[in-house]
Amino acid sequence: MSYLVLDVETTISNKGNPFDQSNRLMMVGLLNDKEMGVYDIEYSVDPYKELLDNIQLAVDAADVLVGFNIKFDLHWLKRYGINFSKKRIWDCQLVEFILRNQSAAYPSLNATAEYYDLGSKLDEVKENYWNNGIDTDKVPKEILAEYLKRDVELTEQVMSKQMEELTKRPELKKLISLHNQDLLVLQEMEYNGLKYDYNKSTVLGDELDEQISKLNIKLKTFHSYDSFNPNSNDHLSVFLYGGIIKERYQCPVGHYKSGSKAGEVKYKWEERDKEFQRLINPLPNTELKKEGFFSTNEDTLRKLKPRTNSGKEILQIILTRATMQKRMSTYYHGLVNLIDEMKWKPDTIHGQLNQCVAKTGRLSSSKPNLQNFDGEIKTLFTTRYGESNE
Repeated sequence: MSYLVLDVETTISNKGNPFDQSNRLMMVGLLNDKEMGVYDIEYSVDPYKELLDNIQLAVDAADVLVGFNIKFDLHWLKRYGINFSKKRIWDCQLVEFILRNQSAAYPSLNATAEYYDLGSKLDEVKENYWNNGIDTDKVPKEILAEYLKRDVELTEQVMSKQMEELTKRPELKKLISLHNQDLLVLQEMEYNGLKYDYNKSTVLGDELDEQISKLNIKLKTFHSYDSFNPNSNDHLSVFLYGGIIKERYQCPVGHYKSGSKAGEVKYKWEERDKEFQRLINPLPNTELKKEGFFSTNEDTLRKLKPRTNSGKEILQIILTRATMQKRMSTYYHGLVNLIDEMKWKPDTIHGQLNQCVAKTGRLSSSKPNLQNFDGEIKTLFTTRYGESNE
């Protein structure tokens, strides 16, 4: 079967995330069994429709598309209108993960090439430009093109080495083939994303924030520490089990004698102990490595047995608050903040579906973890297919 090795270079916002609306596709490198081609896309101001047509012709002519972490490259090609839906896939990263018995998550091109004694990538673009905050469109064209070509060549060489190894391990061929074709399905799922009610999520997060503030006020009736932070495990530990918090404060040490602050009071930072009396006895064996502190995780708190009504009320407030805080920061506000940070469309979440993470070979999800949403947050994921008639 004929193959086409491909790689792309993009602008670097959010590590080149293909769903970041500010990012652009700069160059595409293609290598078949005959020649190497480098295609400027948005690197210059020239129209690139004909270049995309040529890329599509090269994709159409190949039986297998080869890349390293190829899902990233396929996202970018699809964003620019390239169709590859009926192609077979060979992702060298995924193949390497399986060949090494899933022992190291996300093997890199450099590490894989060095494993096969193929040399390494060119460092100039990353070291001299990206690491210094210089975006890809500011990299000189000839330097970027050489960097891209080297990646494509290394990917082809890695593929050849992997195929040689597979001749000695034929039992893995079907597994690798299946995982590579699954990748196409995962690519489409990530690309389409999940529809999300951004505005309602913001409103619900704001409502929870207000409720949390009210619970903070209730908690304050049980202590006199203005700097108490209920999100701090240390603060919760001394509040419930007793102990000492080292409190930093500013104290006056005279006046400024000159300069723009002449005559103003001069302060310096000091430290004092803020002592809390024990309200609830900690569970046995819940001491932390930090001396004088005990576990305050949810599982531990739910097993506590307060002896007083005030202890029971405090514990209930803390547990209720923790549930609300997680729901607000991880879900309602958390997902809205993630969408803003990643510069995605406000109504879509593009979570990652990972084949090269779990040692067991199972699929995992990240940024966000789509597998762990609770029942209530799921109502904010809407359908793009209209209302159900049922």
